[in-house]
Amino acid sequence: MRTLFLSALLLGSTALSVLAADKKPAPDAVELAALYYYVEQKQQDRLDAETSRLRLKYPDFVVPADVYTPAARQVDESTLWALYEKDDFTGIEAEIGRHRSQTPEWMPSADFSEKLARRKQRVEMTAATARKDWMGVIEAAKTLDPSSETEVDLVWMLLDAYAGTGSKDALTTVYRGLLFREGDKRLPDAQILTTLQKSTRDFAAEDVRKAMSLFAASPLLQAGLQPVELDLTRKDVADFNADDKRQTPLADGEIAKLRTVAEKGERLEDLSLLGWYDLKLKTPDSAERWFKAALAKRRDAENAKGLYLSLVAMNKQDEAYAVAEDYIAEFSGDPEFLMNALSLRFSKPDQPDADVKTVTAYSNAILATKNADHAEILAWYAYNSRQYEASKAWFLKALDWESAPVRVKGLALSLLRLGEKQDYAALEDEYRAVYPDIWAEIKVATPPKGGRRSVAVEMPVASASSAATGYLAHFKAKRFSACVKEIAGMEARGAVSADAMLIKGWCHLELSRLAEARNAFEAALGNSRTRQDAAYGAALTLLRGRLTDDAEAMIAMYPLAEKRDREVRAEIYWQRARSAFDHKQYQRVLDALNARAALVAEPADLSQLRGWAYYHLGNRGQAQAVFARLNMSLYDPAAARGLAVSSTR
Repeated sequence: MRTLFLSALLLGSTALSVLAADKKPAPDAVELAALYYYVEQKQQDRLDAETSRLRLKYPDFVVPADVYTPAARQVDESTLWALYEKDDFTGIEAEIGRHRSQTPEWMPSADFSEKLARRKQRVEMTAATARKDWMGVIEAAKTLDPSSETEVDLVWMLLDAYAGTGSKDALTTVYRGLLFREGDKRLPDAQILTTLQKSTRDFAAEDVRKAMSLFAASPLLQAGLQPVELDLTRKDVADFNADDKRQTPLADGEIAKLRTVAEKGERLEDLSLLGWYDLKLKTPDSAERWFKAALAKRRDAENAKGLYLSLVAMNKQDEAYAVAEDYIAEFSGDPEFLMNALSLRFSKPDQPDADVKTVTAYSNAILATKNADHAEILAWYAYNSRQYEASKAWFLKALDWESAPVRVKGLALSLLRLGEKQDYAALEDEYRAVYPDIWAEIKVATPPKGGRRSVAVEMPVASASSAATGYLAHFKAKRFSACVKEIAGMEARGAVSADAMLIKGWCHLELSRLAEARNAFEAALGNSRTRQDAAYGAALTLLRGRLTDDAEAMIAMYPLAEKRDREVRAEIYWQRARSAFDHKQYQRVLDALNARAALVAEPADLSQLRGWAYYHLGNRGQAQAVFARLNMSLYDPAAARGLAVSSTR
C-alpha cells in the first residue's frame, strides 16, 4: 500500500513537471492592447511591426482571433435601445447601417437582435389584428409555439386569427398548447381563465365544459370558472334564439343565473339575449321590459326591432308604430322589416297623415325590396288622397313586379282621373281577356271622397314609363356606352338618383373602366336603398383591379347579404393565395386556400395550387395525395406532372 501511495506521488510530481515544461511564455494583456489599438486606428504598418516584435519575443505567438473586431465590444447600443422603445424600426435600420459603414464586421448584440425581432413581431401582429387582416396575423405568428410561448397575448391574437378564417384544426392545436402545459410552463390561473373564456366563442358549450372539468380540482380556478360558466349560458341562449327548430327552453336554474346578472344592467348583451329569448317563448311583456332596458343604455336597431315585435305581439299597434317611426334611420339597413313596420300608416284610411320622413322611408324600402304588395298599398294611399300621378306610377311599378287584377284596376282608375283616355283604352285592350271581371266596376266607380293628404307621395325612381326609353333600357340591352352617355346627360341637367349612379357603375364595370365604376358605386353608397348593391359592385370593381385589401375593407364597412359576401370573400382569398404563391410564401397560400375552402368548394385549379404549395414546403406526402385525388377524377397534364414530381424521392 505504501509503495502504491509513493508511486502516485511520484506520478503526480512528474505530471506537474511536464505541465510546467508545456507552459510557454506569451504576451500579457498590456502587450496585446497595442494590437487592438492599431487595428482600431487602421494603422496596418504599425500592426504588422508589433506582430513581428511579439513573434520574435514569443516564438509561438498567434494573433488573437478577435483582434480585427474590437468595435464589437465597444459600440454603444444606447441609441438603438432608445429607438427600440419608440418602435422606430426604420431608425434602427439606419443606425445599424451607420455603424456598419464604419465597422463592416460589427453586428448588434444577440440580446438586442432577439428582442428587436420579437418587438417587430408584436407590432406587426397587433396592427394586423386591428385591421382584421387574419392572414397577416397568421403569417407574423409563424415562429410562435403555443405550448411554450410566454407572451400569451400574442397567442390570443393568433386564436382570433384562426377563428376569423374558420381554421378549426389550427384553433384546436393552439388551445391545447395553451391549456394543457405542464410544470413550469403551465399558465397562471388568470390566463387559463381568459383562454377558456375565448374558447366559448369557438367551440360548443359541451366541449368547453369538458375542458373546464379538468381544472375544477383547483379551488382558485373553480371560483374563477363561474364567469366562464355564465359565458356558456349566454352561448346556450344565443344558440336557442338563433335556431328556429328549438322550442324547449333552457333549464330554469341555468337561465335564472343569467337573469340575476342581467337585472344589474351592466351588460347590454345580456338584456338583448333575454329579450329575444322571452319573445321566442311567447312572453312579450317580459321581452318588452328587457328591450326597453337595453335601449335605455344605447340606441340599437336589433333591440328596437325586438321592442317593436314585442308590442305587436301584445297588439299595441300604435306604440309599435311609434317605435318604427322613431327608428327609421336605424331600420333602413333592413328595408323589408322597415316596410312592414311602417305599412300600418298607409294601409288603413282612418290613420293620420304620415310625415315626409316616413313617406320617403316607406317608398325607399318598397323599391329596395321590389315588393309588389306594398307598392300597391302606397298606390292606393296616393289614389285615395287624390295624388293620381303618384298612384299611376306606383300601380305601374306594382304591375311591373307582379300582375294582379286589383293593380290593373287601380292603374285604370288613375288613368281615368287623369283624363288619359288613350292610355286607358290601351290598358283595357291588354288586360280585358286576362281580367274580364274588373272593367264593369271600373266604369261605375266614383272618385275618392277623401281629401288630399298633407304630404305628397314620392314618385318611384325610374318608373316603367320613363325607364323604357332611358338609361335602364340601354343597360338591359347591354348598350353600356349609351347607358353611360344617357346618365351623363342627366348629370349635366342636375343631380341624379342613387339608382342611376348604381346603373352607371355597372355599365362602367362592363366596359372595364374601373376607376369610373368605383366612383359611381361609391356615389350610390350614400342611399340606404342602393347601399348593398353599390357595396357589392364596388367590391367586385376593386377585386377586378387586384385591390384585395380595399375590397375586404369595403365589405367590412358595408356588410353584404350572405351569398354575395361568400362570393366576394372567396375571390379575396383566391387573390391572396395567388399572390402568396407568386411571392413563394407557400404557408400563406395554404392559409388563404383553407379560409376559402371554409366558404365554397375548391375547384381543380386551386387544388393544384394547394398541391404545389405542399410540395414547396417539403410536405411531399400531402402534395402527392392532392395530385392523386385530382388525377382520379379527371386526367390533367399539370396534375399528372405534380403527381410525378411529388412521388419522386
